[in-house]
Amino acid sequence: MRILLISNNLSTDPYPVFPLGPGVIARVLRQEQHEVKQLDLLSAGAALAKTIADFDPQLIGISIRNIDNVNSLNPCFFLDDVVHTVKLIRNATQAKIFLGGAGFSLMPEAVLDYTGADYGIAGAGESAVIALARAVESGNPIERLLHAKDFPAVFSGADYDDDIAGYYLRETGILPVQTKRGCPHHCVYCSYPLLEGKCCRQRSCDEIVDEMIFLRDKFHPAMFYFTDSIFNDPGGSYLELLETMAAREISVFWSAFFTPADFDRASIALMRRSGIKTAELGADAMTDATLAGLGKDYNFATVEKSCAAFLQQGVQVSCSYIAGGPNETETTLLEGIANISRLEQVPAFIFMGIRILPGTPIEAIARREGVIPDGHNLLYPAFYFSPAVPKEQMYDTLKNGFKNVKHAVFPPHARSDQLRLYRKLQAAVTGKDGK
Repeated sequence: MRILLISNNLSTDPYPVFPLGPGVIARVLRQEQHEVKQLDLLSAGAALAKTIADFDPQLIGISIRNIDNVNSLNPCFFLDDVVHTVKLIRNATQAKIFLGGAGFSLMPEAVLDYTGADYGIAGAGESAVIALARAVESGNPIERLLHAKDFPAVFSGADYDDDIAGYYLRETGILPVQTKRGCPHHCVYCSYPLLEGKCCRQRSCDEIVDEMIFLRDKFHPAMFYFTDSIFNDPGGSYLELLETMAAREISVFWSAFFTPADFDRASIALMRRSGIKTAELGADAMTDATLAGLGKDYNFATVEKSCAAFLQQGVQVSCSYIAGGPNETETTLLEGIANISRLEQVPAFIFMGIRILPGTPIEAIARREGVIPDGHNLLYPAFYFSPAVPKEQMYDTLKNGFKNVKHAVFPPHARSDQLRLYRKLQAAVTGKDGK
């Protein structure tokens, strides 16, 4: 069966992100002897009609990475781009269309209805997509919406299309690799436990390293990025991976998203031996009170210790924060600005407001506090702001407070070019020690 997989993400703010999901689905479909083609609309959108005409697909999948940009100060809604793609496909072929991806899986029924696609797969789709392809190929009926939890759990690597990889390497120098799924933490805003489960599942360390060696030799990326929701899982499986990388001396640079923790010197030394270039720290709130409001199990002192631990061993670290969550007050805003200001060596990216996603604790909080209007299904962006501080006052306090703090970026969209440059600089290396 000929199957076309489309990445529909068109956003480059603050930088283009490689579409890993379609590559994962492509791999399992090829293992089932299907003929698969990947198309990335960001790098080759004009080729959609020609690709359909030349390839003549019998089934078409559209990957939705994000529903919107989760930025309350500069909101962008992405689903109309998907609607447009579905219409173009309908005009070109009778092939059935299915949707998938992280963005789709957040609100699958609503997104499926909004876009008018034929089918959808919610969650990790390796097993479900095989069942869907078999049903479509044989003409047998199947449910319109398939849930990954109803199928055997599979965790596959990805096929990296040459043309797609080439585009993103030119733009960022980075290729993504996923090592684990699931998150055991209880952050009030986060959808990862809903999408991937509350238990961490890691791929075989040797399988991951084999994949990285293959990609290194074929594409020569400047850096790999581990796309796990949190790389440093509480069980420590990430250390096993790093030990395997160090033991096999694969000579690659990498970065990942970390949660603040009490990192010891030995752990960061292992990261150094395995090739870490930069660490992205999800500090998430700027004070002890607001960290507690987000459901975090650490305080701001842990954030500071984490930053210091990386910097002391020559690893650049950056932090992202959310202002305006539960427990935010005018006092915590001023305290948070002071906290960030003294971390002078750590680039800080500050967002305002929390995108409310269905099924998360922040939804229950928001509905209890009357933040979400009656009848709002959350498909269109809705944001939580602490009722203790008016939104305009919050913005002014943050804008004025960070005005002369050179390492802090607020609002985030105001310096997108600098954020894109920062990402490129992360990957711009010439030697193992970054010299």
